[in-house]
Amino acid sequence: MEIKIKYVPWIITGFYFVFGSLWILLSDTILYQITDNFLVSKQIGLYKGWFFVLITCLLLYFLLKQLLFLNQSTQDRLTESEERYRRLVESSPYSIVLYQDGKIVYTNQAGLDMMGVRSKEFLYERTHSTVVNPTDFIYIKSILKQLQQEPQSDAVTKEYQIFKEDGNMIEVESTFTPILFKDDNAIIIQTKDITEQKMALKELWEAKQMIQAIISASPIAILTLDLNSTIRSWNPAAEKIFGWSSHEIIGQPNPIVPEHEKDISIAEIVKHGHIVNKEVKRKRKDGSFVYAVLSTAPIEDEMGEINGIMAAFMDVTDTKKTEEALLKTEKLSAVGQLAASVAHEIRNPLTSVKGFIQLLQRDEEIARNAPYLSIILSEIDRMDDIIKDLLVLAKPQAERFTTLLVNDLLSYVVQLLNSQASLYNISFKMELTEEVVSIYGEENQLKQVFINLIKNAIEAMPSGGTVTLETYREGSHVTITIQDEGVGIPTHKIKTLGEPFYTTKEDGTGLGLLSSFRIVENHEGSIFFDSTEGKGTKVTVILPLPHQNDEKTEQ
Repeated sequence: MEIKIKYVPWIITGFYFVFGSLWILLSDTILYQITDNFLVSKQIGLYKGWFFVLITCLLLYFLLKQLLFLNQSTQDRLTESEERYRRLVESSPYSIVLYQDGKIVYTNQAGLDMMGVRSKEFLYERTHSTVVNPTDFIYIKSILKQLQQEPQSDAVTKEYQIFKEDGNMIEVESTFTPILFKDDNAIIIQTKDITEQKMALKELWEAKQMIQAIISASPIAILTLDLNSTIRSWNPAAEKIFGWSSHEIIGQPNPIVPEHEKDISIAEIVKHGHIVNKEVKRKRKDGSFVYAVLSTAPIEDEMGEINGIMAAFMDVTDTKKTEEALLKTEKLSAVGQLAASVAHEIRNPLTSVKGFIQLLQRDEEIARNAPYLSIILSEIDRMDDIIKDLLVLAKPQAERFTTLLVNDLLSYVVQLLNSQASLYNISFKMELTEEVVSIYGEENQLKQVFINLIKNAIEAMPSGGTVTLETYREGSHVTITIQDEGVGIPTHKIKTLGEPFYTTKEDGTGLGLLSSFRIVENHEGSIFFDSTEGKGTKVTVILPLPHQNDEKTEQ
């Protein structure tokens, strides 16, 4: 029970009045009941008065003692509370300042340390105009003015900059709380130094920007997925490699794993952690496939729990094509070596056999009794053609490159094959450029290329049709297209055209296209096939125009 000092006189007076009134009333009543003698009553009244004084003094003594004890207890608790709050304020890591009447009237040690001063008196002399950064001064001043005028307002928190005693500027965050101090309005300002926090946030932001820049500029497709295989991020390289833009794929299920493709699952990645350089096959937006080297890493949340994965895909499709081209080159090299030896070993005896059969044909009797000599001679001629194809694959012989007119070259080949085309009920449609276009090459070899390609077009149309030949110039190259209306070539077989002994014809050897590819490559050109089953095939041959150095060499 706490009794305020100002109530003590009233308590004593009230107690004295009540006790005195009760004593007089009760004692006089009892005295009248005992005796009617005046002298006796007077004597007893005298004793009663002394006794009343004694009892009153004792009661007042015990009452004052109790009141003083209660007051001392209250004072001790108040002192203890003040000491506790003082220690709390003084030991606070935050600066606590009491602001009143336009100046600082108190600060704790943290406030002195934050400002870089040793004494409170020196800090009290400073005004907020010399402490707060000028850019924030007007706003802080308006906050202080508002809270002093409206002490019932809510606390206000603000980040700003202040100057230390040594002139250095620091970032702080202050909470301004209006209070009543010594019957006057005041403001408690609790301030913490957030300079390191700000620097850490800045460094974190810069690091994030740097990582984002690296990911954006990386030629490797980098994407992140959650545990349900939903795309969370998608960098520009992923857009380029797979075809989907980030805005149409983020938040969607992962679409790049081909159907029926056995692939490592999210659960396996989470279980095993990092996966490095695993070659995988992935699907593009247009339905085509890309070969990539996959590396993964788990993504953890603040509790260390895995909540997603990062996947990086390095496109190795071109590398795979290069490997296939290298393998094809090795095959060509082996076929070339085989061709040289076969042509050498077979051609000489074949020439002798052909000569003897021609001699036998001159004998009328033998020719009449052996009607198959002409068939044998025809097959020997076919064998000789195959040997010629093999020789093209062998070590290149001396070649004479000259300037050739493309249209004349094609017209000659068409005229040569016109009779064979008529047998198949096939006509030629010539859409040749009116521009005089020449190329630099070996005439017989290029004739052989176009003979092979046009013969293939003719043989692809057993029921007849039209072979369309077109020429046109594109920049520093000339393009020749040969299109038929035949049965077409299956898509999966197009990529194997030109491989040794691979053919789509029942009686073919595959050496015609192989030699054609080889000749065009030697002329720094290229061949492309585009075919649709049931509609026909279009062959595109691209050859370079002559260089000045080529023309000078010829001259």
